[in-house]
Amino acid sequence: MRSAAPPSIVLPVLLVLACGDDSGSTGADGAAGTLDGPDIMLAAATEDVYSVGALQGEDWETFGSIRAVAFDGTGNLHILDTQADRIVVVAPDGGFLRTVGGPGEGPGEFRSPTGMIVDRDGGYVVTSMNGLEILGAEGEYVRSVGFDPFQGLPMGAKGVSAGRVLTTGVMRMNRPEEREESGIVPETEGRPIEAFPLDGSDPEVLYTAWVLPDERDEGTLESSSGVFQMPPPRAFAPGLHSEVMSDGRVAVADSIGYRVKLIGIDGAVTGVIERPIPPRAVTEDVQDAERERRRARHDELNAQAERGPLSFRYGSVDDMTFADEIPVIDAIAVDWDDRIWVARHDEMGVEAEFIDIVTPDGGYVGTLPADGPRIPDAFGPDGLLAYIETDEFDVRSVRVVRLVSLDR
Repeated sequence: MRSAAPPSIVLPVLLVLACGDDSGSTGADGAAGTLDGPDIMLAAATEDVYSVGALQGEDWETFGSIRAVAFDGTGNLHILDTQADRIVVVAPDGGFLRTVGGPGEGPGEFRSPTGMIVDRDGGYVVTSMNGLEILGAEGEYVRSVGFDPFQGLPMGAKGVSAGRVLTTGVMRMNRPEEREESGIVPETEGRPIEAFPLDGSDPEVLYTAWVLPDERDEGTLESSSGVFQMPPPRAFAPGLHSEVMSDGRVAVADSIGYRVKLIGIDGAVTGVIERPIPPRAVTEDVQDAERERRRARHDELNAQAERGPLSFRYGSVDDMTFADEIPVIDAIAVDWDDRIWVARHDEMGVEAEFIDIVTPDGGYVGTLPADGPRIPDAFGPDGLLAYIETDEFDVRSVRVVRLVSLDR
């Protein structure tokens, strides 16, 4: 879950609209307003629109597990509750419109939904254990699309590109002849972004992202105790961040440096957006701080994992390994106007994040400060931003704000 929205106050946020030749320039002179130049800080004004989600309330507003949220072109908000196996649709004023789906095996019903795409006309593609469920703008059933579990089932959805659902999460069964003695499904090479056609034809790999070589020992299955021993954790390995744009291209960040690649619908790299911001070296002090930060969470994960029928135990934090550098980019997102929001550390690699806003052609809009709006869980029309939140009582809710202005 991404960070919660800040309070609705007017913050100084500078939005420099990308226009003219200067917006896309990255000249060697490093002039202000270019990706080679210094940060241009933005100041943003936001306002509350509504919040939905309650501990006690109407059935539609009590959420079990919010997996995804998305806006359509009219500003309706769609909330996927994977515990209730349904989608709740909320009007632009926060009022209830309808529910879509529900638990079951029939047409238009969901079996363990794992992801959701909502197009601008309001139609749905829902990923589930059954494959894909395609629904119309009112939630009416259109068709189901199944896939061979040996070829893979999409467990989430980044978006639709050229009639295909793109995902970085796939559940794949291994055929008997491929099964190793450990019973572990062999991993695919690299970090693929896979495409699952909406007509049910065979999935394919759109693009294979770079992966830092892993020097950890592999996990081993201890059949006598029924415990699968995972390797020690690894810190600061670069993430795979990807978002689908309205024209079907995919923005991908998979490296240690500041580099966002634009992948075409054919899988080819069509452009690269870069800034000369170096990663920070991982020192002994950084390692000690990271171990301490992870200890409590590590113990909690082991306690949860050991309660399963086939128990997993995560390797010791004391034995964790580290990449040599802290990746510059923490996350990326694509807003309603196809601008790319790039969340990054500052030059020292500390936790406070800045967010660069850039255009697909490399135009630098400006940078949101650490106390400005964060990357939302969904962008909508007219500046709408949705944030999934959980309070101290574990109540799930969605807070919607509007980005009123971005100014220098």
